[in-house]
Amino acid sequence: MRQFARAEILERLRAVRARGEPLVLGGAGTGLVAKAADRAGIDVLMAYNTGPFRMDGQGSLAGYLAYGDANGITLELGRRLLPVVEDTPVVGGIGAADPYRDVERLLDEYLAVGFSGITNVPTAGLYSGDFRRHIDATGLGYPREIDLIRLCRERDVFTVAYAFTPEEASAMAEAGADVVGAHVGLTSGGLIGAEETLSLDEACAATERMRDAAVSTRDDVLIVGHGGPFEDPDSVRALFERVPVDGYLGASSIERIPVERAVAGVVRAFKALRLR
Repeated sequence: MRQFARAEILERLRAVRARGEPLVLGGAGTGLVAKAADRAGIDVLMAYNTGPFRMDGQGSLAGYLAYGDANGITLELGRRLLPVVEDTPVVGGIGAADPYRDVERLLDEYLAVGFSGITNVPTAGLYSGDFRRHIDATGLGYPREIDLIRLCRERDVFTVAYAFTPEEASAMAEAGADVVGAHVGLTSGGLIGAEETLSLDEACAATERMRDAAVSTRDDVLIVGHGGPFEDPDSVRALFERVPVDGYLGASSIERIPVERAVAGVVRAFKALRLR
């Protein structure tokens, strides 16, 4: 297990971009996925409470409902992932509005476990309508996540911030996020992926609006696409061809969908064999 300083992570990421390569960040809900991705050369691993739900065959949104202690799950996940990761920064998701934890002490706890950075998961950004307005108004919403990213920047901790609108992307860039993940909704594909998403054209346009807002606020922020129809290398290639992002952040597309397809494929191959 190795812990990385913010400056070292940024140096690595900028070196990747200087070579003309895209950044690839990926979620890991199990140690096996983290180990495989680390050995394959992923740039950053993301660990948050939705991962274990996802890899247990449940929808990622289970991590947004009151079925577990989000920050406790992520801390335990970190203890499982970090020992098997050799040379990749692991970023942990903090639920910034946790009513029973002081966020500064929680940040200390995450760093003590060995996380090299922080992201804002679970995030209120996935909510909309009256519920979103109510949680923001009662101090449980997205403004707390912006404060979390600002705190991390003050303490020189690397951050990846999910944003869902140009306004949120700009706010996260202003708060000091090192990477902004332009989130265009739940990922499609596989057995439990979203059945309805933006079209590829719509998702690219939404990503570009968030990218432009963030970069106009702070020109050194890195932008990665995430979610919606961006579920495999072909769809992400289309994003790269149309929008000047720095890379891609996958969760379901990095772990859930590949595992589903690999397991199904090998089972079918075994079943296709014939006995003497």
